[in-house]
Parts: sequence; structure tokens; C-alpha cells
Amino acid sequence: MTKLFGKGLALLAVTFLIFPASAWAEKKPVGKIIAIIGSAEYLPGGAEPVADAQPGEAVPVSLTPWQKVQPKQVVYASDEFRTGRKSRLRILFEDSSLMALGPNSKMTISSYLFDSKEKLRQGVISIGHGISMYIVNKEQKHPKSHFKILSPTANVAARGTQGYLSVSKLKTLVANQAGVVRTLNADPTVIGDVMVGAMMKTIVEEGKPPTEPEALMGPERNLIQQMVMGWVGSRYREKPRQGSIVTEAIEEEYDQFEEDSSDPCTSG
Repeated sequence: MTKLFGKGLALLAVTFLIFPASAWAEKKPVGKIIAIIGSAEYLPGGAEPVADAQPGEAVPVSLTPWQKVQPKQVVYASDEFRTGRKSRLRILFEDSSLMALGPNSKMTISSYLFDSKEKLRQGVISIGHGISMYIVNKEQKHPKSHFKILSPTANVAARGTQGYLSVSKLKTLVANQAGVVRTLNADPTVIGDVMVGAMMKTIVEEGKPPTEPEALMGPERNLIQQMVMGWVGSRYREKPRQGSIVTEAIEEEYDQFEEDSSDPCTSG
């Protein structure tokens, strides 16, 4: 019996050597899809190039294909999402925070940790391009809780807030609706940050600190809201004035009035 027990321990030890501890840990969802309009795709977290090769043989590497997002699909940390030109997507996280993507947008859940007992939430969301809405639950009161939204040019720290971002490669518009967000350049060598309060906006351009916050007008907020949520027709009679930085940011990224029967997701 002792010999058999010893062999069992040895086999278990070998098994742990072959399969590391991380392989035994179950990957937990951090949220779920609660709404899809149009065409949305995702790339599973941790997806890597796939290729079949024999030792010493060089073969072309094929990337893991994007997959169609399904209703009520669970979401994991490091999942990547993209929407078509006339599509929208909403993700509800385990801590009741929410991210919504408008058309032609791309987002990665870079990391997400949630402990309900400790009221700890540490989320990092990366917006590659497009337009999005954030609603950040303020109940996660642990001193180490944070919710960060990153873009190619901006770093936005939010908590107990709601607002919108329009993101391109060289510029990010932060239009905050409620609460306060701290905004700075994504490049840590660019000095300067601003606190963007309720119904305020700022622009973060490549290599520059955020602009001083300005008032976010109701029609401007409504335009972004309409773009993100996908309401049909004009829900609001009053339109943003010409020359608004909100209007300019959206017009740079979207063909709002171009009709197209197809709705391909972005390839970038």
C-alpha cells in the first residue's frame, strides 16, 4: 500500500510538472453581452497565431479568425471587440459598470479584476478607435479600485461617472456627462492633466496635454448618445452648432449620412 501511495504521489508530481498551475485555474467571466445591433465580432482573449509545422519546417502563420458575437455571450479579460459601420454593442461587467461601442469601433478588455466581497474593481479598457460610452459603478469603494480607459492619445481615470469618447489615432474627445474623470495624455512624458466634471469636454491630441475643459452642450451630448446607442431617426430637434469640437470629432470618424447595404466590421 505504501509503495502504491508513493507511486501515486510521484505521478501527481509529474502531472503538475507537465501541466502548470495556471492550466488548472478556471478562467472566470468578467461580464456579458447585453445588446447587439448590426454586425459585431470578437477575438477571444489570449488568441495567438496558429500554424502547423514539422521540426525545421517554416510555414505561413495564420491568425486566429474573428468570431461573431452572440447575444448574452460571456466576456473574458483580454477579449477584443469590433463593430461594423452601422453597428452597436453593449457589455455589462460583473461590477455593474458598462461599456457601449458605437459604429466602426474597436475595444479590448485589457484587464479586469472584480471582488464583490472586498468591493474591489480594477478595470483597464483600451479603445483602439471609434466612439464609446462608459458608465462606471461607484460602489467599488476599495482604496485600490480603479477604472481606466486608454486610447492611442488619452488616459482616462473614471469612477462613479458616465460619459463618452470619440477616438482616432491622433486625437481623443472626452465628453463627460456625470461625475468627474481625470484625463491626461497616454504618453507619460507629456506633462499635464485635467479634471473633467459633469457636462464638460476636453480634447487630447498626440504629444499634447488635454485642453482646458469646456462646457458640453446638450445637443452635443445628444448627438454622441444617438451615435452610440443607435436610435433610429432624429430623437432630438436641436442640433449641435457648427464648429463644435464634438461635431468635428464625429465627422472625422463617421460618414453619418452615407447609405450602405453592407455592414462590414473594421479590419484594423
